[in-house]
Amino acid sequence: EEGKAEGRLEGRAEGKAEGKAEGKAEGKAEGRIEVALNMLRESAEVSFISKVTGLAEEEILKLKK
Repeated sequence: EEGKAEGRLEGRAEGKAEGKAEGKAEGKAEGRIEVALNMLRESAEVSFISKVTGLAEEEILKLKK
């Protein structure tokens, strides 16, 4: 009984940590996309946007459409 409760608590803690990490990663990706979109609006070169944001040129070209 005690072991089960302990296991559940550990599982929840791991789940929370994973969720937090995923949320942060998604937020960072969204931020890079937002920067790329702003740079596209300012007519920056795709290769330059790629260097600055770390996004692949193919991803940036998709945003252009």
